[in-house]
Amino acid sequence: MSKSRILAEIRRQIESHDLTAASIVVAVSGGPDSVALLHALHTLRDDLDIRLRAAHLDHGLRPGASAADAEFVRDLTDSLDIPLTVGCADVYRFRKRHRLSLEDAARRLRYRFLAGVACENGADAIALGHTLDDQAETVLMRLLRGTGLAGLRSMSTLSDIEIEGAEAALFRPLLSVSKAETISYCAANRLCARLDESNLSTDLTRNRIRIELMPLLETYNPSARLALSRLAQSAALDIDFIRQQVERVSDDVMETGALGVSLDRRRFSELHPAIQRHLLRLAFETASGDLSDLGMAHVADMLDIMSGAAGRGVDLPRGLRLEAEYERARIIGREDAGARDGPRPVSPSAPIPVAVPGETIIEGWKISVSAAPSVVSKPRMEVRAVGAQLSERFDADSLGEEMRVRPRAPGDRFQPLGVSSPKKLKDFMIDAHVPRRWRDGVPLIESGGRIAWVVGWRIADWAKVTPDTRRAVDVSFEPLAHR
Repeated sequence: MSKSRILAEIRRQIESHDLTAASIVVAVSGGPDSVALLHALHTLRDDLDIRLRAAHLDHGLRPGASAADAEFVRDLTDSLDIPLTVGCADVYRFRKRHRLSLEDAARRLRYRFLAGVACENGADAIALGHTLDDQAETVLMRLLRGTGLAGLRSMSTLSDIEIEGAEAALFRPLLSVSKAETISYCAANRLCARLDESNLSTDLTRNRIRIELMPLLETYNPSARLALSRLAQSAALDIDFIRQQVERVSDDVMETGALGVSLDRRRFSELHPAIQRHLLRLAFETASGDLSDLGMAHVADMLDIMSGAAGRGVDLPRGLRLEAEYERARIIGREDAGARDGPRPVSPSAPIPVAVPGETIIEGWKISVSAAPSVVSKPRMEVRAVGAQLSERFDADSLGEEMRVRPRAPGDRFQPLGVSSPKKLKDFMIDAHVPRRWRDGVPLIESGGRIAWVVGWRIADWAKVTPDTRRAVDVSFEPLAHR
């Protein structure tokens, strides 16, 4: 009965997920689940026109035994006339380098290996032997660690992953099949399988759940595994619906730029808290390509930053960081913290004279000063775009012929356009919503000891062109071509 059910279930999943005539890499550890999967796919191969390649990874965790596992898988694939790729990994070293649990390190290396095999062979999917038992154990493990609805969804029959630029689809056709059924299938087909002795150790969380906790739960409900699997299916349906609602509002709230993902804080605050949480997950997934490392604690920290003061930030997994500005919050790489959506002029470390008229080069930008018509135009009072030329017109007599470009200094005062008296430069930057992390890098054009232009933000009222202006000059910052 298990034999025919497994074949029927795999056929149903292949046809319902449009994998007929597909090229499939089959992950084979040598255990009963993967052996049953490989044999069943081989049995259905001609009927469904699928092309198979097996893949086996030696994790380096069991010297001696792992070599025997690889030899067993090779003999099996040879008998089925299925090509095999074998790889080796050093899980202990990888675990230490990335500060991971042994289970997590092994999982990441396994998926990296499988994605590479799939990419090299142009495969449409990677078939994995996860069963109903594995699904139930995963749900329990996530519950114990503290998970939200997305974590309860657990494993999907078909899901996409991207690892180091390699994209692959994970196909799990046995999620409704129990481990007892795969063992029965192997027995019915006279298939041997390897026993991984590490699965008997209660040092690993998943093993303790399988060996100690699950049997205890089954004294309360003999169908506990099935109940947990149904919970995962229900959560998956709910998550799919929520995801649709999130995607409907994402265009109004979220933008993707050259340096990362940004969120409109006002519009974000108007969303239902459930949508907020899932939108943050979507933003992180968009920035990183993967949600596997993002936990509920990270999402809680992100929510705190979204509702807090500008200038705050929090580090996230995968080398990312969420930083709050006045109107937006951005998920960027930590090495990009302090950068804007495009190139911007950066002040020199010390004052530099500016040629009047003429050109001056600083930090990959060209400062140009040239005569201009003394025509009164409305000076810009808003933030200028970055990544393009920044230009303003000044009264030449007020500006004088001795100009410098410099960074801000303690005690700086500035009289912004439209203001009758000077104020602290720090106060202007706060009022003008200059993000705190940018303030030390904003170049200042100074003349006669007074700040004439906070570049990219505002000119000084005393330097503006008026009806009485006799001579005018244009001052511009233009990025050099090689920048």
